[in-house]
Parts: sequence; C-alpha cells; structure tokens
Amino acid sequence: MYCASRFLIVITLSVLPQLSFAEPDKLTNILSFNDYQSGSIDDWLQGKGFDFQNDMRHRNLIDLDVSENALTLEAKKRAFGIMINESVDLAEFTEVEITWGVNQFPEGASYEQGIRNESLMVFFFLGDERHSSGSWLIPSSPYFVALFLCHGDDKINHPYVGAYYKKTGRYVCVKRPDPGKTVTTRFNILEAYRTYYDKERDDDPAITGIGLALDTKKAGSGGSSSAFIHEIRFINE
Repeated sequence: MYCASRFLIVITLSVLPQLSFAEPDKLTNILSFNDYQSGSIDDWLQGKGFDFQNDMRHRNLIDLDVSENALTLEAKKRAFGIMINESVDLAEFTEVEITWGVNQFPEGASYEQGIRNESLMVFFFLGDERHSSGSWLIPSSPYFVALFLCHGDDKINHPYVGAYYKKTGRYVCVKRPDPGKTVTTRFNILEAYRTYYDKERDDDPAITGIGLALDTKKAGSGGSSSAFIHEIRFINE
C-alpha cells in the first residue's frame, strides 16, 4: 500500500492502458483526459485504470465533470480524496509536462503557513522500494514527487515537506496561475528525484504509480475548490 501525506493509496501491478507510445527519445507516453464521449464519468476514469480512494468516492463531497476536453475536480465541502492509477513501469523519462489549471483555489491554502491544501495535486511514485512514513499507523511508500498549482505566498519549485514521509515525499508548486487560466508546466522529475533523494546520482528509478488528489480539509469558504486537467505527457530528453 502506498501512502502520500494524508492519503492511503492502493496501487496494483499492471500496465496503465491509456499510456500510448509516441516518438522515441522525446515524447514517450501520454495520459489524456480529453477522450470522454458519454456515459458515467466514474466508469470512464475506472476504464483508464483509476481507483477512487477516501472522499473521491463521494460525489456529494467531490464532483467530477468533463468540459472543454478536460477533467474537472470540484470540492463541494471540506474534503480530501485521491484517485489512483494502477501501477505503471515507465522507465524511459526525464520530464513530465502537464496541461491544467485552477478555477478556485482553496481559501487560505498556504504550504508556507503549514496549511497544506490544494485544489489538484499530481503524484508521481518512483521506484519499488518502500520507506517508512514516520508513523506506525501509516503505511510505507516509495519515493514520490507531487506537483501542484499554487497562489499566495507559496514558493515556486520549492520542495515542501509534509507531516509524514519527511525523507521520501516532496510537494512542489510548479506555477502560480490566474484562476481559470489553462497553463502547461514542464518539470524535470528525474532531476528532482536525484536532487531530493539520490545524492550519489546513481539510481534511475521507473515511475511506478500516478495519482490525482485534492485536499481542502483546512480551507475557508466551506472547503470549496475547483481545478481541471487536460493531459500528462512524459518526455525523455
């Protein structure tokens, strides 16, 4: 069982079906959220390999919608939840590129002030070796890097540390966009792993899991937030 900060994450071993092969040594894989046609959005996401955990199961707390070729995640109340993609084995990568945006940031969210809330966070788990969370109540986890969009006083590209996984988890704001604006962010996930965890720079782990999460448990305005995501691209430079 994987666990990132406050999220308990179950990831099983199978190839992620929606990752498609592209140009060698450049764009290697794509995870898209722009191919919804009709029917249940939950079924559509489960068909991509996602499993709903915590409040992500409850539509009265977290609503999922599709519009303008993007998946929207809306927290209606104070909530935290995560949807997990089944385990992947993506060895050929250096960077990730995400097209996404935030309609409404959680009121008062600030990693600088210790209010670790976000409208959308994308987790990348690296390697198979599991490490202690720092609490016997919370399962061990592989190393992970979690990216989010921020506002206020959070620092850009700063590796924030959570309440748990202090040695094995980092939370990084990659951009501070205006509400409602679609942005594309590019982040060198392999270099981040080496900087945060592999000082000897002698380990090139695979990406072994992906998660989409939100947390508004400590936010004002009743915990409401809204964010959207179009696509995640994996690049090998």
